[in-house]
Amino acid sequence: MSLKVIEVLVLLIAGFLFFAWQWRDLKKAREITRQQNEKQARSEPSSATNKSAQPSTEPPGTEKGSDGG
Repeated sequence: MSLKVIEVLVLLIAGFLFFAWQWRDLKKAREITRQQNEKQARSEPSSATNKSAQPSTEPPGTEKGSDGG
């Protein structure tokens, strides 16, 4: 075998390994994002009910329409 053939084979193998490594990393990142989205979706409904249960933070008399005009 000539050195050129060996060089091409090494580059092909390295390219395949790089592709496999990146694909695995992408799958890991997607799984982490999916878990974070699920966690956020579970916490949103409970935080929405807490927000509606809290009184308004605006001082009295600043609501729209309270000045009579």
